[in-house]
Amino acid sequence: MTRALYRSLVVAVAVTLVAGPAPARAAVPTLAVGATTSAADTVGSGNTCAGFLDERTHLGDLGIRRVFASAGQLPPADALNCHDDHGAVLWFSFKTSCAPAGVAAGWCDSEIQNIALAMPADGYLTYQHEPENDMTGVQFVAAFQRVYTVAKAANPGLTVVPIYMSYQWRPGSSKVTDNGTGGNHEIQDWIVPPAYADAYGLDLYWQAGTRGSEPDDPVSIGLDPRMTRWYNAVAGLGRPLTLPEWGIDDDQGVRASRGPAIRASRTWLTSHNFHVVSYWQLDNWYLDAATDPDGVAAYQELVAAAVP
Repeated sequence: MTRALYRSLVVAVAVTLVAGPAPARAAVPTLAVGATTSAADTVGSGNTCAGFLDERTHLGDLGIRRVFASAGQLPPADALNCHDDHGAVLWFSFKTSCAPAGVAAGWCDSEIQNIALAMPADGYLTYQHEPENDMTGVQFVAAFQRVYTVAKAANPGLTVVPIYMSYQWRPGSSKVTDNGTGGNHEIQDWIVPPAYADAYGLDLYWQAGTRGSEPDDPVSIGLDPRMTRWYNAVAGLGRPLTLPEWGIDDDQGVRASRGPAIRASRTWLTSHNFHVVSYWQLDNWYLDAATDPDGVAAYQELVAAAVP
């Protein structure tokens, strides 16, 4: 399959995300599959375009590339060129120089506008991804609504998506309540209204440090109580869903391949309105053909599923 044809597929997904609620789309959505990047990565793990292209040699014809930025930073030339020249559709996660209250008040409108104008029209944009560590839900929703309004006015083709750290919302956690007190510890306080979100992003990790609060062995993410809690909260809002960061820790030498979990998760994702999946290619989550050939093969199958 040619690079131009694959990019056309991913662009079509982005347009569909903006067009309307999920019921208007096919029951089994088309997937755009990528690999998440990190500012600390080097070539081979995806931070640069060259690194992302290298990941394609390992995982298949990846189409989505996450790029993260500090306060007020414009999309870097490397990311824009990768989008234009290699079909690595840019998903840009940014922060602002204003605190959330200042963003909501419009103090950073020009900063947001400049970022949006610099983005490719078919790109994805996220303000303050995984905001739960940095503010309350009420603050985030107010700020994100302002970001959405300003960014879409500047560049209407953008797909603007809030991303939540669903992997931290563990049943029984002291930071999670459901008693009506609101503000920060209840999912409903964090949900951006669908009028201000073109899709919703839910990050999920399985790692050794949280054993007992998540599955000990790889299974479908549809069986993870943290994911199902968030899925139930947003599934009825009429917007597509995404899995922008996904990692399955392989810290235990006797542990099963991640392949079964990826295959089972693909079945769940494609039947539950998920349109984008990006795996975190770094540290213990890294999919390596030398140590986990079946896990790599399973992700390659997921990538291939994005092609009709």
